[in-house]
Amino acid sequence: MKEYIFGNLMDWGNALDKLQWLTDTGQLNNHQDELIRLFRFEGNWRLREAAIEASSTLTNPSIDTLKQLVELMKRGDLYYNVRIMAAGALSALVPVVMENKGVNSESVHLFFNEANNEVKTLLSSPEPPIFHDALNLTLAQIQKVTAVA
Repeated sequence: MKEYIFGNLMDWGNALDKLQWLTDTGQLNNHQDELIRLFRFEGNWRLREAAIEASSTLTNPSIDTLKQLVELMKRGDLYYNVRIMAAGALSALVPVVMENKGVNSESVHLFFNEANNEVKTLLSSPEPPIFHDALNLTLAQIQKVTAVA
């Protein structure tokens, strides 16, 4: 059985402490699979929000992490605040990805094309203006870095 760094997520206080420690020590980059696990965990909104906030501090975000942020933005069953937080985290990470030298440029460009289309689709749907504002900022950030690349 795989050992998870955050342990049992039902014991969310310890998971939050561990997430904070990984963020503070700059080790979160090495545990992005576990961060994604927190994004997907349905049992505690606080863990998901803390994971989204922590993700914006990544210095080497994986494409999988970015894809999960897009998935959170798309989830109509989630409340708007968490979807807006995911859009903000993605906006913060887009330029970071483009600055990383060791990134597979083909997969990055493919992801940004997909993300661009996903955000445009969300913008064409009837969503509250506050969510549209966050999506517009994310779209602008994606288009800004893809225009340069």
